[in-house]
Amino acid sequence: MCAIPRTPLGLFGAPVTRVTRAGPGSPLDFGPRPPSVVRPGSEEENLMPDLDGGERVILTPDQRLRVFVSSTLAELATERAAVREAVTALRLQPVMFEAGARPHPPREVYRSYLAQSQIFIGVYDASYGWVGPGMTISGLEDEYRLADGMPRLIYVREPAPARDPRLAALLDSIRRAGDLSYRRFGSAEELRGLVQQDIAVLLSERFQRVGRPEPGGPEPEPADPRRLPVPRTQLLGREIDLEMVSTMVTDEQVPLVTLAGPGGVGKTRLAAAVAERVAAGYPDGVRYVDLSAATSPEAVGEAFARSLRLRTSGGVRSLDDTTSFLRAKRLLLVVDNFEQVAGSAPHLATLLSAAPGVTALVTSRAPLRLTAERVFAVQPLRTPPPSTRTVSAAVAQRFSAVQLFVDRARAADRRFTLTDENAGPVLEITRRLHGLPLAIELAAARVPILPPVAIAARLDDQLSLLTGGPRDRPARQRTLRDTLAWSYDLLPPEAQRLFARIGAFSGGFDLAAVEAVAGEDDPDVLAALESLVDAALVSRDEADEPIRFQVIDSVRDFARERLGDDHDATRERHAAHYLAVAAAAEPYLNTGASSEWLERLDREHGNFDAALDWFLERRRPGDAVRIGWSIWQLWWRRGYLDEGVRYLRRVLDQRALLDPFLLGRALVAAGAMELVSHRHDRARAFFEEARALARESGDKVAEARALGPLASYAAQDGDIDRARELLGLAYDLAVRTDEHWLVSLFHSRLGMLALRTGDPDTAALHLEEAMRISVRVDDDLGLVVARYTAAVVAVARADFGGAHDSLRIGLRSSAASGDVSSVGLFLAALADLESARGRHVRAVRLTAAAGTFQTPSSVLWMQAYVPPWPSTGVDLAALRAHLGEARFDRSWREGERLGLRGAVEEADREDDVG
Repeated sequence: MCAIPRTPLGLFGAPVTRVTRAGPGSPLDFGPRPPSVVRPGSEEENLMPDLDGGERVILTPDQRLRVFVSSTLAELATERAAVREAVTALRLQPVMFEAGARPHPPREVYRSYLAQSQIFIGVYDASYGWVGPGMTISGLEDEYRLADGMPRLIYVREPAPARDPRLAALLDSIRRAGDLSYRRFGSAEELRGLVQQDIAVLLSERFQRVGRPEPGGPEPEPADPRRLPVPRTQLLGREIDLEMVSTMVTDEQVPLVTLAGPGGVGKTRLAAAVAERVAAGYPDGVRYVDLSAATSPEAVGEAFARSLRLRTSGGVRSLDDTTSFLRAKRLLLVVDNFEQVAGSAPHLATLLSAAPGVTALVTSRAPLRLTAERVFAVQPLRTPPPSTRTVSAAVAQRFSAVQLFVDRARAADRRFTLTDENAGPVLEITRRLHGLPLAIELAAARVPILPPVAIAARLDDQLSLLTGGPRDRPARQRTLRDTLAWSYDLLPPEAQRLFARIGAFSGGFDLAAVEAVAGEDDPDVLAALESLVDAALVSRDEADEPIRFQVIDSVRDFARERLGDDHDATRERHAAHYLAVAAAAEPYLNTGASSEWLERLDREHGNFDAALDWFLERRRPGDAVRIGWSIWQLWWRRGYLDEGVRYLRRVLDQRALLDPFLLGRALVAAGAMELVSHRHDRARAFFEEARALARESGDKVAEARALGPLASYAAQDGDIDRARELLGLAYDLAVRTDEHWLVSLFHSRLGMLALRTGDPDTAALHLEEAMRISVRVDDDLGLVVARYTAAVVAVARADFGGAHDSLRIGLRSSAASGDVSSVGLFLAALADLESARGRHVRAVRLTAAAGTFQTPSSVLWMQAYVPPWPSTGVDLAALRAHLGEARFDRSWREGERLGLRGAVEEADREDDVG
């Protein structure tokens, strides 16, 4: 029995009366109750004597259905008031600690109240609550645990950045239990609506409706009606989406909202969350219609009728029955999988026109294209950008895609934990899967048998790996292949054909590329492409101009499987197109437009690789050379040196198939790659053979490019005269072939020779000419080399101001052209000058910033074309000693966070920061 009050008056001064529990089977029987909290004959009972000779209890204010409200009192006072209003609006009785019973110990009061309540509501924010004397848990947690066995409705305020770790652990255990209602809220007003709705749903589930249905009306709902499919998983990374879609759905001027996106992106899950949030605003509730099995307008009408529990007959179309029933209703209609019957969209428009109080929230892989429709594109979850840095578990957990992976991995294997060791592979998995929730869930399902590092290693074959989804999912979503096949089967034949051919792309593509790959037997490429975009198999990249399109890896793999006999012809068209793209870009490189063109080439990086692979697989190394010769600056200036070396070695493995002209060019390119990789013996041999072949074939451009490095090698050997002779020959060939960037580069090399022989004044004259030529012809590559070399010469002449100016201009030029390999070199040199000037904080910042841009490849590249900086670099130990540990570390962190624009601005500043 419950504890006896110490006063003859109950709450609010009402006389105390005995309460008899509802017996099993009565309307108030909500299942097991908490055990009696005062044992007969216990010390607690003896302390509270029976005032009238019988059993006494601490009573709630009246005998209506009682809803116990658990939360901290001060922190959630406004929210408690909102819950009270929601409960009383339903003519139920809120049971709240502050209502009375002050003479009794707090623990006795809430235990007694709980024992007499039928529903438990827990509201939580940041505080864990008070831990009383002799207790190891707070009253808040104690109340939750005592309510085990009764319906529990849990509401958690988000965000709560200052949440007590003990409360966070409790909420985590509640969430994992999965046997109760767990909801998030952002305001007291939202909480009021959620509580009122949830209690109403709970009561409707507990009490059978009685009475006969009205003619033409819905049949009585069975005890287990089909409801909105809400999986017991958190809605992760959709807070903004949830808010936006909820706003759209509740706009009285919007009768139809379509959630559009690829299969497995989470459209149904988001729709369910939206329905939960806005349901209180619809007097006639929310109804769910699943069209996944419908294949015709007739089947659509039947699906609507079944979901609305309508009686239908063969004499009236089901859609007409549905329209008649909804005409006077005010409800939210959630219609799932509309892409299955897209041709029925006009019927939905007619229905909504006839039922102005009905709002439809539709999920579809493509928009319905109705006048009244508002489309919300559901995007994949947030994934981290590519990075070479090691990321901790704490940082990885910030990304919603990672949160989903961890959540589903724990569901599959409760031992799984995100750690600093496995955070990197988990980031790689979510990034490779492009944040697609279904794909992430399928990958996480492999955790019991494969650690994240093994899953990441197998993602090259995503379609085989990502299988075995939950059995309660629709069949089409149990594997990623099933999901994609579902979308593919709905496409018209011409769109299916184009979709298969799009499998030839590696990375994004533009419209010209689609038309080239489609071939002449696809006359209406635009219409077919539009179908693929509508089906969310292809997405438009809104950030790119001209317009580009994207296909995620798993979709591309699925498309390639469907190429079949068309595989070779499609790959050939793809490779020929990108050979033409490379040739078109070549004249614009080493000009003022090179930044824009390098960006274009970089966007096509994957497609160039695919074209090179095709040509080399087909033993056509000449075409591979033509691409490499055109895009060599992409490899050099964007840091893809290893890739260039790899492809050129594969070309030279087939050198017997090349004529002297193309072999000479292949050797020049291969020599350049070996040069910047500091494999000088191989590089020198390639350049010497390339010069001979170029002279034989009359290729003056290739000969000029081979002579420059050979001159540098002669200078390293100490043969300065030979070096000048070779540079003179190269200079003459460059002028005759209008290779102005080579002319600038040769003046820079002559300046280096002059500096080597102790003549910095002559060196300065050569560098001025190199810069003049580069500026005149918009040659930013030659200008970068000339600016850095000029700064080295200026230091040799003790002109530190001139060196500083030259470096800053070169830095801005490198940054503007996207040449991040050079940015790090300029920043490191500027940091050395700032340290010498006594600007210690700036020296630390610039050194740290330089480290974010420099890679081993970038350092090697610049070392091949510019002289070494005339010092050993910044003395970090001396700077740390001068600034102190705290200030040095703070300055270093500030430098690492500068980014490209911030680093340029920091280098341009003249104020002395220490």
